[in-house]
Amino acid sequence: MVKYIKKDHTPSARDAAYLALKQIELEDAYANIALKQVLNQYQLPANEARLATQITYGTTRMRLALDYILEQFLTKPLDQLPPEAKIILRLSLYQLHYLRIEHYAAVNEGVRLVKKYMSPKLAGVVNAVLRNYLRSEREQLLPAPADGMAQYLHIALSFPQWIVDYLLRHYTPEQAEAFCLHANSYRGVAIRANTLQVSRDELYARLTERQVDVKIAGYAPESLLLAAEVGNLAAQPLFREGYFIVQGLSSQLVAHALNPEPGSRVLDLCAAPGGKSTHLAALMKNKGELHAFDVHPHKTSLVRGNAERLGCRIIKAETADSRYLPDMYQGWADYLLLDAPCTGLGMLGLRADSRFRRETADIAALAKIARDLLEAAANYLRPGGRLCYATCTITDEENSGNVRSFLAAHPDFSLAPMTGLIPYLPGRQSELEQGELQLLPFQDSQALEGFYIALLEKKQ
Repeated sequence: MVKYIKKDHTPSARDAAYLALKQIELEDAYANIALKQVLNQYQLPANEARLATQITYGTTRMRLALDYILEQFLTKPLDQLPPEAKIILRLSLYQLHYLRIEHYAAVNEGVRLVKKYMSPKLAGVVNAVLRNYLRSEREQLLPAPADGMAQYLHIALSFPQWIVDYLLRHYTPEQAEAFCLHANSYRGVAIRANTLQVSRDELYARLTERQVDVKIAGYAPESLLLAAEVGNLAAQPLFREGYFIVQGLSSQLVAHALNPEPGSRVLDLCAAPGGKSTHLAALMKNKGELHAFDVHPHKTSLVRGNAERLGCRIIKAETADSRYLPDMYQGWADYLLLDAPCTGLGMLGLRADSRFRRETADIAALAKIARDLLEAAANYLRPGGRLCYATCTITDEENSGNVRSFLAAHPDFSLAPMTGLIPYLPGRQSELEQGELQLLPFQDSQALEGFYIALLEKKQ
């Protein structure tokens, strides 16, 4: 848990980043949850919350590159330092190398953090390492593409070796680099207007009135993009009042692909945290039945909480393994969404720590779980019903491979056109007509995440 901060120093962005990073490093906390906890606890001013967010996510994301640089200025291996000192060195170096923060501010704050949270004896080490870095040829500290694409992607762009190997096996070196650069770049925070309460244009106007830097994203008709680091969005009154939800731009296309009619019966088999469930409810105009399942009780609570905040009355959130739902759901659904568990490789830019939470074996393991869920989903859908299968990853094993296997085993299902359902995707008409869409960051707009969407129909 976060330690109490002494009253003799008002918590700053660096304090908040340090405390969040300590949870991530020492308690294996998820980056977004650790940061949210710290920001909620200390209620930093907006500019400090934004800087804390930048430092926390950036330091987490670029860990391999930061460690590679630090090793060049230490007299002993980095891992022999106390973990708290390692965290402070990383976050200080991140500011100097990537944010171009004023040198004196980053160095002095790093020294202050060591004295406050550790021992004054280590302040000299931190000060010396950072100042030696500033005196170095900084542009030459990390590998370049000319040193070998694999080493460049692994170290300079901070990707685990297994992801680098996968990318270079399946894509060109230029595409692999573009993928990694996309995942390391900040493109703003995508939000979806809750049309049960407000139109996108009305929400845009209200946010603009509050001096929020926002623009219309142009993909799903409800989507907006907050163009600057926004810090603690949960503190935004319009968020608390249910006017919007944070949801990736690609993710916002999924509910439109399924396009359930008001008054219909809908199942969402892997619903947490509820972004797509609440989107479906909005498209249904809060009319009908929408049962949203997740296997973890705490995640079911997230679905329930988002549904309540957004006023989605038709959502019934339940904890269950969707592979084994009760018999009452056999042939029950008019529409079914399976946003399957996956490796999440398409979302690495939005989830700073996720690249370090997966390994190669997860591809096959998660593809198997998704296939089992698809098999179950086939039984829950009525004849003539529609099933949307989606993932936030880029691997064929989890995406098109699973759909091909499913269709081969189920002649009563076929792909259904998504033409007209998913707006504003120029150049993708052929895939939409076929009913299967793979979004890749290096092919599509740099604002879109990697995502797979397939629409299937069960024959009458």
